[in-house]
Amino acid sequence: MLSPETLAALLPGKTLGQSLFVFEELPSTNTYALQLGKSPTPQGTVILADRQTAGRGRLQRSWFSPPGANIYGSVIFSFTKSFYAMGWIPLMAGTALAQAIGDHTNLQLTLKWPNDILINERKVGGILCESFKRNVEETCVVIGFGINVNLPQTTFPKDLQQIATSLQIQAGRPLDRHQLLTIMIAALEQSWEALLTKGPPSCRLAYIGRCSTLGSQIQVQFPDGRQIQGVAQSIGEQGQLQIHTSTSDLTEQSAKIVDIHSGDIRHIRRASTLQ
Repeated sequence: MLSPETLAALLPGKTLGQSLFVFEELPSTNTYALQLGKSPTPQGTVILADRQTAGRGRLQRSWFSPPGANIYGSVIFSFTKSFYAMGWIPLMAGTALAQAIGDHTNLQLTLKWPNDILINERKVGGILCESFKRNVEETCVVIGFGINVNLPQTTFPKDLQQIATSLQIQAGRPLDRHQLLTIMIAALEQSWEALLTKGPPSCRLAYIGRCSTLGSQIQVQFPDGRQIQGVAQSIGEQGQLQIHTSTSDLTEQSAKIVDIHSGDIRHIRRASTLQ
């Protein structure tokens, strides 16, 4: 079980973890954080659960959240000044966690736009960012994160066994969740402060360097059911994915750059292999 006493002793952050909630079970750490954030809440409040009964991912997907093995957490931030880089918050968080976990485990973690954390193209973690206005001036941001830590492959549901993995599987050994949380929370704190003060340049190059979506032929499915295909070329100023799409028939050939702000991304293959 996660120990609040152990975590409180290990956390080095000057902000994150000073207000720490550790639960044996929650429906969702993000749901709890969003409710908690409606009242005055210390900056950098951390909510952790050993198990989630209604864990949520992007696009209203459920998040597999068994007890005693993984990391499920949320951090509450707020800001009062105008902030133009909201779209970079999940990208910043994914970059910070992938870098921290990779340094700790010697594993190569990559990022699938916008915020899936991968190892060898299998999902090992994800980010869910949600925000709301507390009042006219203040915005509350909740950064939720889930990391598969000590799960054997057979523990995953059948529909996830071919697409998901864990740090234990990839590293060949179990990992201490308290140590992982310590380095993850410290990385989030540092990266949040950099994004707030320096803007997207503070994480842009690091994100691009880890993003396996860039340079890939991808399919995008939008919430309304529409689909498009193209080659992921770059990340825009607001954190959007920019893809080069092309359509052709016997009489017309055209190509254009499309900005993707939200959608379900599927990697098809690396563009370098296309003919």
